[in-house]
Amino acid sequence: MSKKISMEEMAPLIQEILAESGEVSFVSAGTSMLPTIRDRKDTVTLVKPQGKLKKGDIPFYRRDNGQYILHRVVYVNGDTYVMCGDNQWENEYNIRHDQIIGVLHSFDRDGKTHKVTDLDYRIYVKLLPLVKYGRRYYYLLKSKVYSFLKFLFGKEKNN
Repeated sequence: MSKKISMEEMAPLIQEILAESGEVSFVSAGTSMLPTIRDRKDTVTLVKPQGKLKKGDIPFYRRDNGQYILHRVVYVNGDTYVMCGDNQWENEYNIRHDQIIGVLHSFDRDGKTHKVTDLDYRIYVKLLPLVKYGRRYYYLLKSKVYSFLKFLFGKEKNN
């Protein structure tokens, strides 16, 4: 039987395990990293950060408000990072290195392990800005078309 525990309870254990063995795995929750990491389906494996992060790394960090997040580094600004989920459009600024708990090493999907060093993953990361740009405008256009169709064929008010 499995037991669900909150990230507040799990985070200290993650930090302890990373400090002792250098690697920890758990099932991720949330949709911000779709399609890379699926909500409650993929198992992520984190390792201790080795120095400064690079663009494209996916750190697990704690926001100043206490929320735990797994997002991708989109820019490195001196001593801080700009992060964004693969399924999001808004960047998050000024993430400090002391907020970083671990960095994605690999994820398991449908019984197959995908390492961040794999060639297909590295190609995906290079193409991700184009994919995000295309998806953003696809959804914007889809929304506009839907609104227009709703305007044209929407229900008329009874007077």
